[in-house]
Amino acid sequence: MPTIIRQTIAGLSTLTRQLDDSSAKPDKAIIFLHGWGADGADLMDLSNVIAMAHPTALFYAPDGPEPCSANPMGRQWFALDGDQASIDRGPDQAMPALKEMLDHITSTTGLGLNRIWLLGFSQGGMMALHIGTRLAENLGGVMSFSGALLAPDQLAKSITSRPPVLLVHGEDDQVVPFQALAIAEAVLAQNDVTVTSLPRPGLDHGIDQDGFQRAIAFIEETSGD
Repeated sequence: MPTIIRQTIAGLSTLTRQLDDSSAKPDKAIIFLHGWGADGADLMDLSNVIAMAHPTALFYAPDGPEPCSANPMGRQWFALDGDQASIDRGPDQAMPALKEMLDHITSTTGLGLNRIWLLGFSQGGMMALHIGTRLAENLGGVMSFSGALLAPDQLAKSITSRPPVLLVHGEDDQVVPFQALAIAEAVLAQNDVTVTSLPRPGLDHGIDQDGFQRAIAFIEETSGD
């Protein structure tokens, strides 16, 4: 069984999966960003399959910084009960903590940002796209499942990094409209970001096997493994 510990990193309660081989040296890290109303544990099980292909990867799954407004047992990265302008500004509230977490990971593991990947679902996908394009250096990659690029009209003046991006979205999504994929794809490409898109026919708001396997391949492609 893998060793998973809970610790506080950058003020965020975080599940951390350590290497199965304690004598090995990590060569990459993957950060899971959960959806609205969930928590870090919601995505940590994905590490079991990814670790089979990447046994020297570390995994981090932070809880969002706020109790979810609709589900006090869950967490959120930012509130969704305001107008569109306040929602568009939402990722800026959580971004400092995630940037601090990235600093913690690079300083404690020796990994560069180019060896760190973000994998976000729904609101976590929004956070991954937001922070991934606003760093001093490129991450290894950003994967957004059922997410969206918030405030797309502001990206041109805000973008400071251009990691490769994978967008996966169910065509039958009733929570975050499928059209969000095309908008994100177009705006990211206009801003010189390399984008791979995978529409999933028949999929609602979730992660399916084909999309997840594409994410594993994406990590391999962007890490040079």
